[in-house]
Amino acid sequence: MRPEVTRLESDGVRWELDPGFAPLLPGVLASAARVIKESPQKLVTVHDHGGRRWFIKRYRHSAVALRPLKFFLKPSQARQEWQLAAELEALKIPIVRHVALGERWGFGLQESILITEGFDGVTLEEAPGADLRAVLAFVERLHEHGVLQEDLHSGNILISAAGEMRLVDLHGTKVLASLTSGQRHRNLARLRLSLPLPVPPEVVQLSEVMRRDFLDERSRRCLRHNRDFAPRKAGGLNWHVRTALLTPAAEAVLNDPDVWLARLPKLIKDGRTSTVGLAPGLVLKRFNFRKLINLGKDLLRPSRARRAFRKAYHLELAGILTPRCIAAADRRALGFLMRSYLLMEEIPGATDLTAYLRRGTAPEPAVIRGAAELLARLHHEGFSHRDLKESNLVLDSGGMLHLIDLDGMDYLGCVSEAQANEDLERLARGVAAFPQVTRAHREHFLRKYWRARRTLQM
Repeated sequence: MRPEVTRLESDGVRWELDPGFAPLLPGVLASAARVIKESPQKLVTVHDHGGRRWFIKRYRHSAVALRPLKFFLKPSQARQEWQLAAELEALKIPIVRHVALGERWGFGLQESILITEGFDGVTLEEAPGADLRAVLAFVERLHEHGVLQEDLHSGNILISAAGEMRLVDLHGTKVLASLTSGQRHRNLARLRLSLPLPVPPEVVQLSEVMRRDFLDERSRRCLRHNRDFAPRKAGGLNWHVRTALLTPAAEAVLNDPDVWLARLPKLIKDGRTSTVGLAPGLVLKRFNFRKLINLGKDLLRPSRARRAFRKAYHLELAGILTPRCIAAADRRALGFLMRSYLLMEEIPGATDLTAYLRRGTAPEPAVIRGAAELLARLHHEGFSHRDLKESNLVLDSGGMLHLIDLDGMDYLGCVSEAQANEDLERLARGVAAFPQVTRAHREHFLRKYWRARRTLQM
């Protein structure tokens, strides 16, 4: 508990304040706000007042039905952080100064507010020249005091020009009697996801596993409402869109995707399972109704379009080239899935490897190397593609290879050598139809592939 706080109520908010900050509260609340993070459930703003900078974090509990009621039984995130800050200050752990906690009650806790004072520094991710051994010493200081920040990354450690470091955003922090070596290693491995820390090999290996799992979890955000993605109603459908990519041309597709496809002079594909149309800059894939048995299955799982939307974003996070997805939606009748839609960016100058090889010339060394490195990274990142054929590898106008048609791709977390070989054999069967692809080309591909795998694992 904090040894001394000032309590007051203002505009329906019950405040607990650092006594030195209490006179500044009205001015800070009335000052101009600059939004730095916003979602339906949380708003973070920065304010300049009294010659200092202040950050206000608002948890909007009322944005989720029934959520306000649970805080009759447990403290809010803001209150937990407020209490934790006092505990860390008592341990002399350097953190940003927490100066106020506010709670707005009604039928449950409607909103909780946390105010912290700015620190004259930047995050470690904004300080590329930071001394990494000093960062390790800072983390070791946390560990020696039993402090475990389970979401430790370069964005929640601030560093000043003089090298002073402070912990910010205490959510996920625990104070324990002591930490095990496993807890310390996992904490360092988590931080290594965003900083190239000099750590032992076993921590490096653990960090790689954690990184893959982290990207898998992070890919879920493409189907949520945040600063990059949002729900949108258009054409009688509930779309999920990537807001930065939503151009007027893309919006025209969203307003009636079936009519948009019907008006195209020619379709890339018009099959029973899917229909694909292309216009300048845009590709729309419609997943058609296939089997009666899928009616029940599709009640319990995301549509093919939504699964592909997430897979594409996951690949992008992992640094694997694939068309950026703009939007996804489902068309349902009485809850049953009839069709789903995936809108993507066009790959400039796209030529798939089937068309490339049909020219009859031998594959260029750069193309062989590009395919080997793309597939090596795909497997290293934990993906397997059970339909890995040459038509799913596409060259852009700059000669870079992209992976398309993600229906057959699965995230396994760890791809065994046997599974990787199955994928490669599937590709080998496809290119065997082209006589100019010789045994020497295939061996060159495999050497490049396994060399790339070894390099990525280092």
